[in-house]
Amino acid sequence: MRAVAVKLLMSLFFAALPATAFAADKKPVVIEGEARVIDAGTIQIDNKVIRLFGIVAPGPRQKCLRGSLPWLCGAAARTYLKELADRKQARCQAIQSYNARCIVANKDLANEMVRAGWAVADESGEAYRPAEDKARAEKRGLWEYAPE
Repeated sequence: MRAVAVKLLMSLFFAALPATAFAADKKPVVIEGEARVIDAGTIQIDNKVIRLFGIVAPGPRQKCLRGSLPWLCGAAARTYLKELADRKQARCQAIQSYNARCIVANKDLANEMVRAGWAVADESGEAYRPAEDKARAEKRGLWEYAPE
């Protein structure tokens, strides 16, 4: 079930992505500059749109449930990433097309989002799985109202 949810979130995200964020050649691409947060899993530096590598975060209008009441968990996740990165200097190294590991203030943004419970590790983000498990166990972020 979890894998299906992750794939669905990923397919919805990639359908909305703009054309080219990174060069087509295979040289390591490093992008540095002031980050602007687009959503809970995406930042922009200059004209480059960068998806945080290894995670899936809720979309901007995605809703979660608190019991039977919906709430805008995507907006809350975006707010958290804005606190971490918006208008701050970022250094991103492309891992795959459209995906990069981004560092702000010596912190891996993807890891911080997962640790706080505002994103989950995807298939390529195995290194983030322990942080996800801990966030879930401690009921942080998206997990605060998740059923046991």
